[in-house]
Amino acid sequence: MTKEASFLFPAEVQNAVAKGTNIVRAYREQFGYSLEDISATSGLSVDEINKIETGHRFEKGYRSRIARALGLPEQVFEETPDVSTAA
Repeated sequence: MTKEASFLFPAEVQNAVAKGTNIVRAYREQFGYSLEDISATSGLSVDEINKIETGHRFEKGYRSRIARALGLPEQVFEETPDVSTAA
């Protein structure tokens, strides 16, 4: 059995991203998590997460840790366009 289907983004997350909100922040807020919550579960510092949410690029290892902390598949960050770098 192959896994070809893309992850479906909740409408609230889609709307937030369309308005310029970083995908990590959109999901974090959708789930009601604080920066401290994600920091505790991902092992990243609040500062690192804040930088990611304000548009700094992040490496695959960070994507994996944040995805796990949010209970999401890692592919969710790979399938979303990086709107923070749009001109």
